Parts: sequence; C-alpha cells; structure tokens
Amino acid sequence: MSRLSAIALLAVLSWFAVGLPAAADMRCVPQPDGTRFCLDHPAERIVALAPHLTEMVYAVGAEHALLAVVSHSDYPAAARDLPIIGDYRNLNFEAILRLQPDLILAWDNGNPAAQIDRLLKLGLPVWISPGRRFDDVPSTLRHLGTLTGKEETAEQVARNFETRVEAITHAYQHRPRLKGFFEIWPTPLITVGPNHYISEAMDRCGIDNIVTDGLGDTPTWSEEAVIRAAPDVIISSPPARDFDRWRRWTDLPAVKHEGLIIMPPDILMRAGPRLVDALEVLCEAAEQVRKRRQSTTPRLKAGACGKQVRG
Repeated sequence: MSRLSAIALLAVLSWFAVGLPAAADMRCVPQPDGTRFCLDHPAERIVALAPHLTEMVYAVGAEHALLAVVSHSDYPAAARDLPIIGDYRNLNFEAILRLQPDLILAWDNGNPAAQIDRLLKLGLPVWISPGRRFDDVPSTLRHLGTLTGKEETAEQVARNFETRVEAITHAYQHRPRLKGFFEIWPTPLITVGPNHYISEAMDRCGIDNIVTDGLGDTPTWSEEAVIRAAPDVIISSPPARDFDRWRRWTDLPAVKHEGLIIMPPDILMRAGPRLVDALEVLCEAAEQVRKRRQSTTPRLKAGACGKQVRG
C-alpha cells in the first residue's frame, strides 16, 4: 500500500469513527449539481481551496476552525500566517490528508474538476460552492454559517452585502450607459465574458460589456476588437495595470475622458464579501467618467429660426 493510500485509509476511518449521525443534528447545504452536502456537527477542521473562501470563513466568525489555505489567501492579514497546502491548480494531497479536515471548501468555478474528484475519491468531505453571480456571495455565506454553526453572524454579513449591493445598483444601473472592457491580463489579452460576475458588476454600474459573445468566462480578446468597439472605460486590477497600450489611441473614448480605471487589488477579482466594496469603487469611477464626458460634449443651443446649433 502506498503512503498516500495509507493516509487516505486513516482519514476515512477517522471520518466514520464517530458512527452514523442523528438526523436531527444534520447540517445540510446544496451544491451546484443539485446534490446535498451534510455534516453531523459544526465543522471544526476546515481547509479552504480559494482565497475568497478563506475570507468567507473569517467573515462568518469561523476562523478558529481554519487549518490551512491555498496560496494568495492574504485577507484578512491573519490568514497569511496559515499553512499553505498548494494553489488552485496543484494541491498537496498528503498534507491535506494529514490534517484530517472535517470540511474542505472548494470553488466550482475555480478549482479544477480533476482536483475535486481526487479529494472525493480519497474519502474527504468536500463542499463545492458556487461563485458565478453576485447572489452567490450571500448564499455561500449563509451555507457556510450552517456548516460551521455560525448562522447568526453569517446572516448579518449576508444581509449587509445584499443591502449595499441593492442600494449601489439602484443608484447607478440606470445612469447613462457606458461601454466598457475589463482587462484581466495584457499578453495575451484576457477579458471577462458576459456571464462573469465582473461583467455583472459592470452592468450594475451602468456599463455595457463590449464582450457579448459566449466564449467562456475568461476569453482571449484582440486589441483591434477593443479599438473598434470604442469603449468609454477600460478597467483592470493589479497586477494587470499597464495601460500604455491604450494611451497610444488618443481618440479612444476611454483615453479622451480618462476612463482607464485601475481597481484596488483583489476586491473585484475575488467572489467574496469585498465584492460589494469593488462595486462601489467601480460605480463611482464610472460616474466620474460620465461627468468628464458630459463636460467635453458640445452643447446645443437655440439659434436663428428656432434651429438647434452647436455652441
């Protein structure tokens, strides 16, 4: 028997050693495929496989149970001191097995399916969470509250998120529409498709994503296509913040009206609680672009014989 198999067997035996749980104590939450994931007690040994899931564990007040995280799990600051068991592509399965977690948090849209399948085959308790829309944030917080016994805190955080998102959306979604492009990475030029939650953020701010084709969530795009679409705003987030390629095109609306927007790091690129902070920053930046565009647009005034002439 290999070392990994031996560790896996030990983990499985430990998992079932407590016996069958009483139905009344079951804590069950849904998964993206429609199945239900259940625990017989609040999780006490958690491993998070995405930075935003680490943030959520802290947000609901269950950080005491967090054993290990993946790389780039740097918020809040305390998370930087936790052991790292790999990244979203390469996990240290032996290290995970040695930790004997009673809950592994995976991201349906981020962790490779093969990675999740291997964890499941090793007999480990993996809850797969969604992360495609803004609504997935409060629902994931609430489900995490159920699994960790932190329902009250999770509900407060979820409601605060929903209230702020609704207020920001109401304030900006119906403002004069702007055309926008989001740059994830410059070379190759990678953007977000219409079904990505960043595209949803743009829409909530009154920005129409120029990428409308169903080519996946993070398609490769061309500079020529961006130029042809003439976006009013081009948005990016560190480390992809080099806008020199766009400044060359002085007639581009995003250049003329100072619509090259650099977002604070991480908050828009992670489908976690700070996504609402990103929404607020983006909407306010878009509003400033509207004001600059308005101030440079020639106004029409009444001329002779009632005709409208440019002033």
